[in-house]
Amino acid sequence: MRPDSVTQPGPSRRRSARLRDDAIRWITRRHAHDGEQAHLGRDRIYILPTRAGYTLLGIILVMLLGSINYANNMAFLLTFLLVGIGHNAMWYTHRNLLGLQISTLPVPPVFAGQPITLPLRLTETAGRAREALVLCIGSHATAPFPVPARGTHSARLDLPGLARGIYRLPRQRLDTRYPLGILEAWSWLTLNPEIVVYPTPIDPGAATGGTGEDDPHTRDRREGEAPDQIRPYRPGDPPGRIVWKAFARSGKLHVREAAGGQGDRLWLEWDAMPATDTETRLSMLCHQVLAAHSEARAFGLRLPDQTLDPAQGATHRDRCLQALARFRTDGVELDPGPAT
Repeated sequence: MRPDSVTQPGPSRRRSARLRDDAIRWITRRHAHDGEQAHLGRDRIYILPTRAGYTLLGIILVMLLGSINYANNMAFLLTFLLVGIGHNAMWYTHRNLLGLQISTLPVPPVFAGQPITLPLRLTETAGRAREALVLCIGSHATAPFPVPARGTHSARLDLPGLARGIYRLPRQRLDTRYPLGILEAWSWLTLNPEIVVYPTPIDPGAATGGTGEDDPHTRDRREGEAPDQIRPYRPGDPPGRIVWKAFARSGKLHVREAAGGQGDRLWLEWDAMPATDTETRLSMLCHQVLAAHSEARAFGLRLPDQTLDPAQGATHRDRCLQALARFRTDGVELDPGPAT
């Protein structure tokens, strides 16, 4: 979705959001940055009544006034019974978060526009099960989930797709209304997993109306060089180089290799992309990286500020995609939308 297609909040709502953020920063100023793991102690848990809790509190006050006015012992008994239930609910709600450990898990990289899944691991060490926990980032929240006694649970929060780049996670919130829903306890987290968003792959041939075949500027072998050689198959040779026609004739596996044993190497070059804007060039290079890897070809990547030597394998592919995602960009904080 384009940023200019999103309805922007009004000035009053923006001011309210800024005041709320300033208040949260002031309240949590004594908390150290969590990094990769957070432990919820008593000084990090906040608790307030919910709307239902305030309603119950009002009813209790009316019942107390009525009991005093009519000097009714049974009414006093019922009023103090409700007060006791509310007091115990406060203790249980606060205890449902106390002592939890929350740690980050690697966030799988995605391509631009694809939804992001944020995994966090919650660990229970006090020997009591935790119920109805909710993880929130802005307006996005998980469904309520439990954590077993002395066990772990991996919570997964789905976030909308983003543009290419490197993102930092904003402030997170873990809350619960267990057991009665009349009180809400929560804690603010500042875990910092890195979110990597690759460019959207665009076929250079399809974008320019061509065939999509290798551009002569990207090939390592030039005209006038020796043609490919055919040699017997060796264990570990990529399937993409097998000469299937030779196998059909002789029943033996052979592979194609460039003269000198260099293999079918490619150079994927920034200047060779048929585009002028940065994002389109990165998207075209992303497509070529994926295509070269799927064909098990050795390839290198040349960017204006970085060169990756030819290699093969998933590790090299990921290095190239990481270089494209990080090209001329610094990590920015993800905008999850207004908090609920």
